[in-house]
Amino acid sequence: MDGSTLEWSGATTFRLKTKGLLTIFLDAWLERPASLDQYLSVDEVDECDYIFISHAHFDHLPSADRIAKETGAIPESQLAAISGGERIPLFIKEQRHKVIVASSSRPHGLPSGPPSGPPGPPTPNPDDAIITVHAWPSLHALMPLGDHRSFPEVMDTGTVYTGSGSHSCTLDVTRGLTYGLGGLLKMDLVPPQMHQDMKDFVTYMKDRDMNRYSFFDGGQIMYNFLIDGKALLWNGHLGGYEGILKEEPDFAVKEVQWIGEPSKVTWCLHDRCPINPKHINVAIATERVEEGTKSKVIELTPAQPFRL
Repeated sequence: MDGSTLEWSGATTFRLKTKGLLTIFLDAWLERPASLDQYLSVDEVDECDYIFISHAHFDHLPSADRIAKETGAIPESQLAAISGGERIPLFIKEQRHKVIVASSSRPHGLPSGPPSGPPGPPTPNPDDAIITVHAWPSLHALMPLGDHRSFPEVMDTGTVYTGSGSHSCTLDVTRGLTYGLGGLLKMDLVPPQMHQDMKDFVTYMKDRDMNRYSFFDGGQIMYNFLIDGKALLWNGHLGGYEGILKEEPDFAVKEVQWIGEPSKVTWCLHDRCPINPKHINVAIATERVEEGTKSKVIELTPAQPFRL
């Protein structure tokens, strides 16, 4: 991946630049609640070719629509819903534009064969792709049973959290967001005893025109980018998959082993969050991965491009 860089913007948002040819956002949570650090604003983004979204929650999807509109990254005709299993070729803008222009200049006569559905948007030849991306279905982080008020402020990657039940499931997240957070958003006045972090979070979430997101949790998508014969796998949540691997403190080690012990691993979602858990301590996970695998854990500094 000579010349490619990866830049972390907090949570699960990264900006991938490949040899000066493509700029790709992995999630797009750039503009955040007032109590959180903001590393990159939408107004500072002057180029983008593609945006990949893991799932549609408040800390992943917002800003994607604004980045796309302001940079011309994704015309509406090229929005694609991904469910996992797709193989996606990526092209530079000049290639896409050339095909669109050529398509619009063709004569539109009556078809000679039987009628068919409307033609899809024109796309370049897949053989001309700069990068190929494989979309794989993945799991969202399954939290211990309960709500954010019962979670510790700091979660430690060396601790097993079981909550009050034997296992939890992804629907609990949907329910919690819909009725817990959703109930707060319907309140005209924020309770005065509410912590300032939470007040800022509620204010942010109420602005649905600026910050678009969904309460629904149906899992997520992880993406494997094939670049110059190498691979970059981006999975927005490592998670503590309770009920799938019960009481497994070395889950990070298992996952790194499953994907073949890549040369470099980096964490995400361990910076500050407005609601509990407000921070995840990754020190134990880092130590165990480096002791139990051949992989090296790279600690990225927000807003600082890392050469891959």
